[in-house]
Amino acid sequence: METMTLRALVERYALLRGLGRISTSHYNQLIDRIAKHLHREPMVSDLADVTMAGYLRWRAETPGWRNQLPAAATVEKDRRMIRAMWEMSARKKWSADFPELPKVKVPKRLPLGRAYTADDVARLIRRARKRHGFTGGLPSGWWWATLLWTAAVTGERLSALLALRWAQVDLDARQVVFLGATRKGQTRDIRRAITPELAALLAEHRRQPADLVWPWDRRTRSYWGSLKLLCRLAGVRYRGFHGLRRTAASYAALAGGRSAATKLLDHADPRLQEVYVDEAIAPDESAGVTLPPLDLGDEDGTVVLD
Repeated sequence: METMTLRALVERYALLRGLGRISTSHYNQLIDRIAKHLHREPMVSDLADVTMAGYLRWRAETPGWRNQLPAAATVEKDRRMIRAMWEMSARKKWSADFPELPKVKVPKRLPLGRAYTADDVARLIRRARKRHGFTGGLPSGWWWATLLWTAAVTGERLSALLALRWAQVDLDARQVVFLGATRKGQTRDIRRAITPELAALLAEHRRQPADLVWPWDRRTRSYWGSLKLLCRLAGVRYRGFHGLRRTAASYAALAGGRSAATKLLDHADPRLQEVYVDEAIAPDESAGVTLPPLDLGDEDGTVVLD
């Protein structure tokens, strides 16, 4: 199998592991970067310790988007993907050895400023409602305002939001159901409440049960560029669509503690809230001052010279 390309390996890996479209795209982007590093199409035989260690060092030292060095967490993500497909290759005996890769140290950072505040969301919705034209055959102002509002209220990912159909929206009960088949990991259905005001706005363009709530008729993935423009016009710092998921988690934690954020986001691992809950919105109570008041004497203003 030395003549097998890494792209062919990714195709087999994605098929055997049941990877979705987005995850498969991430692996193909990784292969593109390895090819750029090697100046040729990478082969399965390149799954060797020195070759892959060299790639990871190159990745860490090569400026990327906006001419900035990638974060350590980004390099670690590449390392995990390389290890995953390499392990399968070794088990299939397509590679001579099992992976041996250098560790990537990823310092933990406080999740400050990673979520949109309630004021940010309000400004985005107000600005979105002023958008002209049509998106997916629907008024762009309505399309964007309801999408952002629903994302901030439910905390669901963009992929599941864009797959939502009117059959899963109950405006009378003010609830939406995100089907497990459309969610990351395809785990299970979840039901989320929406506000009366959002339900009223959604009702303005309700369509048939089989219709998508937010059909997209533009270039694939161009919604990120549209959100960036909207943020700039609204005077809000761009934090991506995932920032809205962090918004929902942060305000859930503020109202009901970290366990409420875990329940809202449907995370199996409560530790994930460490990176989702923005402490600028919901401060970590464990970080408070625990030192009791000190008795420093009652002779105010007394100066003692040593």
